[in-house]
Amino acid sequence: MQFNNYRVVVSVAFALMQSLFVSFAQLTFPTQDPAKPSYPNLTIGGQVRYRAELDGRFFDFAQKPLFINMLRSQLNFKFALNEDITAFVKVQDSRNFGETLDGAWRGTLDGRADNLDFREAWLEWRNFLASGVSVKLGRQMFATNNERLIGALDWHNVGRAYDGATLTYTSPDKVQARAFGFVLGNDELLMTSADRQNPQGLVGIDLSLPIQQAFNVYLYHDRYERKLRPAAFVGMGDSTSFQRFTAGLYLKNVIDGWEYEFEGAYQFGTRQDVPRTGQNANIGGYLLTGYFGKRFVEDKTEGFKQTGSIGVGFDYYTGDNITTDGVYEGFNHLTTTIHKFYGYMDFFPFTILPNPGLRRAPAITNYGLIDPYLRLTYAPDAKTDMYVAGHYFLSQQNVNLPQNRTSTNLGIEIDATLNYKIMPFLQAQFGLSAFTPGEIMRETNATRGLGRDIAYWGYVMLTATF
Repeated sequence: MQFNNYRVVVSVAFALMQSLFVSFAQLTFPTQDPAKPSYPNLTIGGQVRYRAELDGRFFDFAQKPLFINMLRSQLNFKFALNEDITAFVKVQDSRNFGETLDGAWRGTLDGRADNLDFREAWLEWRNFLASGVSVKLGRQMFATNNERLIGALDWHNVGRAYDGATLTYTSPDKVQARAFGFVLGNDELLMTSADRQNPQGLVGIDLSLPIQQAFNVYLYHDRYERKLRPAAFVGMGDSTSFQRFTAGLYLKNVIDGWEYEFEGAYQFGTRQDVPRTGQNANIGGYLLTGYFGKRFVEDKTEGFKQTGSIGVGFDYYTGDNITTDGVYEGFNHLTTTIHKFYGYMDFFPFTILPNPGLRRAPAITNYGLIDPYLRLTYAPDAKTDMYVAGHYFLSQQNVNLPQNRTSTNLGIEIDATLNYKIMPFLQAQFGLSAFTPGEIMRETNATRGLGRDIAYWGYVMLTATF
């Protein structure tokens, strides 16, 4: 009799668990017919990414390279209330093995780690007030064009988030107009903040026309306001205040296997010229980039297409000429995704190398850049693709060297990567880069505690997405 009671209890419990599981499955996963989804519905996904880096970017073979283990874990929830309104949240934890942000001396025993944060948290309303109008409000990953000027920097172990709103209108014939505004720093009163706060803003408008793969014209505005500080902050060194506009054009297309990409941008505005005259200076810098290449596709009997490409490119952006007072010619890349364009070792257009104490950064990042390069890609099968690029870096401005010499030779960088899809949800990536220093690097590195040898850097990365 007692055994039968147990059977009844187990049967009821099993039935309840089955009912809950079915209900959760119906809530979590889309319906079988994507053309007629049910609302509301919840989709859960995420990613775990591990990257190990061997870092010898200090031009000195006698020094032991840095070995860094980085882990990034993401969990996201997408909740669709109806066909037009969606809420999205992505939680992210980013860390180096054995360390925390503000108490590394205690390693993983430190309970003050603040690596956990919202990577994204936004609400999107499509067909807002009118057909074709969409608004997205909150923290979001945002990018324009190829991310050369505004990007999400997803290669970084933390990445960049934008707090604000975007408003987009897409016409029936695919013309798209977009406006956006983000707060990159706030002007909170010092009495309510433990840290110095400086207001930073980024706003812009752009227009995309469907006359080729990409045809985009844009105008961005960013600002930084240097606030007056109490006596305790006087010696801490504030950055220069500025009001800057960036106007440009971006083109990209493929015709019969021939591809091209072009971007041109001009910056204007004013900045407080603190380092030189203490007066305001007019901003006047520009950027020109171009790429031209050929894609190859070969059908294989095994059921996949063997693909590859070869192309040449040329990047040019201005640096500041220190002999001209009242004009600042240095082009600023705004919130660029740095890793995609000027070599995978991330020396240009500004360095993102470790802080002083681990290694000083080269002092060559404010002279502009001329970068002719060669790029090759090859995908022998559906699981594998390879990338090789060679850059010859020159400074746009002459750099003064000892013995009354000048030079523009920065050096040569070679980058190579290999991607391999182990499983549909698991991918491995391998990379190796080397930089041969030119005359400028060899002469100026000594002042930064760096050497004159070849710099090197490599990594292994595993990414699991679900």
